[in-house]
Amino acid sequence: MKKRIISVLLSCALITTMLWGCGSSGQDTQETGKAKAAQEEEAAAEPGFVPGEFPISQEPITIKIMVPITASHSKSLGELDFLKEYEEKTNVHIEWEEVSSEAYAEKYKLTLASGDLPDAFGSGFSYDPSIIYKYAKEGLIVPLDDYIESSTVNIKKWMDGYDEFRKLSTYPDGHIYALPSIDENKNIRIDRLLFINKTFLDKLGMDMPATLDELGDYLRKVTTTDLNGDGKPEYGMSFEAVQDQPSIYTFLFGLFGVSWDTKSYMHSQEGTNQLQFAPAMEETRAALEYFHEWYKEGLLDPENFTQNSTQLKAKAKTEGIGASVAFWYLSLNDGDESVNEYRVMNMLEGPNKNQVWRRNGLIPGYSANQFFITSANEHPEETLAFIDYWMDNSDNALINRFGPQGYSWDYLDNGKWTELANIPSGEPRTMENSTLYATWGHGIPYWCFADFWAEKEITADSALERQEAINGSYINVAPPGLPDLVYEENENREALNIKTDLFKYVDSQIAQFITNGVTDDNWNEYLNKLDNLQADRWAELYQKYYDIMMGE
Repeated sequence: MKKRIISVLLSCALITTMLWGCGSSGQDTQETGKAKAAQEEEAAAEPGFVPGEFPISQEPITIKIMVPITASHSKSLGELDFLKEYEEKTNVHIEWEEVSSEAYAEKYKLTLASGDLPDAFGSGFSYDPSIIYKYAKEGLIVPLDDYIESSTVNIKKWMDGYDEFRKLSTYPDGHIYALPSIDENKNIRIDRLLFINKTFLDKLGMDMPATLDELGDYLRKVTTTDLNGDGKPEYGMSFEAVQDQPSIYTFLFGLFGVSWDTKSYMHSQEGTNQLQFAPAMEETRAALEYFHEWYKEGLLDPENFTQNSTQLKAKAKTEGIGASVAFWYLSLNDGDESVNEYRVMNMLEGPNKNQVWRRNGLIPGYSANQFFITSANEHPEETLAFIDYWMDNSDNALINRFGPQGYSWDYLDNGKWTELANIPSGEPRTMENSTLYATWGHGIPYWCFADFWAEKEITADSALERQEAINGSYINVAPPGLPDLVYEENENREALNIKTDLFKYVDSQIAQFITNGVTDDNWNEYLNKLDNLQADRWAELYQKYYDIMMGE
């Protein structure tokens, strides 16, 4: 399947568009065009260093990078020991502008529109390719092609060796403007899974649920019983409210037969390329009606529409929650199972025996548009050389991602490597204590391909459980992921205008329907509003460019 998709991608020209933001006057366009031409000419020159050798710069230089940071990052990136040592080695100092992940989507757009730019925008966020292309055409984001050839070792090697990734990173005008993160770990082909509080389940003397109805029976007992001894019933199903994505409730809608792609809100079915607009499907209505009943009974945490990951973790770790849809147990208890132990559930059956679950992306593991350089950067070669070192598909990538060898990962006697469940102090490894030593993929992309992950031996019970659940259950009912398409300029503006208002309305209505219920009247009013917001046109455009990409 992957080879077929890639062959299509190689033959398909991606096309992109203009987005919202400040327009340029003729003079501004002329000036930025001259600046861009000068930058491209400069890119063709040889760098003042030997790629792969140190120092990168003979004189100390400073590079400013804006980067998203989560609440779980215990240290600023500039305080990480391995980066401080690397800065001394390279003569390159990074001044990190760290922005909360919750605010980052809006912040980076405003920053680009203002023209007051950092030297680069760092990884940990999937930047909108249309925005990148818009500002690239205005000369504010620089092409990386020549810099990759002249100033890098790893990036050049992998781009040459994995032609599909070079093609996926190339924009319609033939340039690479942003670098991806690449992580072909099969254990993350599915993003979020169903988790249950095993501590609560054991106290209630119940078996692991196999159906959504059985999960409801369990949640009814959880929410009417004091299981942690604090004198009040417990939370039922609880999860975070994600930013710039549809509600996590839409994962559960798969138990009614509808997949709900994160970027397009389209439904895809295995074995066909015909897509549907998921929010308008009758299966979506059935899911909303079902979960409204759960909401009325108090089985769903009312804060599911508002709480962030930190608030969820604080609740799940101490008081305990009955169940969740999460990436893994560290998202819930940080690996501290002394109070609440969470375990992965196998894929449940819906009320009509439906089983559908969402899968990550068209090519799992490839996260496009993770790092780009702006026209404010006076040292683009040095910037790429600085991050290139950490994208080696080996130890450096692991250190960037997980921290130093022996802390949260190590080599085994058989030559393979593994993630460690506990840090050297004996404490469980958590996001917080991991980010004392690692970027966790923020700021500097990391590249780990399938061959390197094949050299990993999974030893942690939780990771083995996750892998078994994915391979034995979730992946079998996950239709192919859908791509984040880029349109031709004359249709992109139309699609973007539709998408902005349409998705915002859908997201608000999910909350309204689950909270207040679905009737014939309000559902018909909702469908009429979708018509007014041109949902059919959105679906038509997405289907058109999806068919082009798939070679239909």
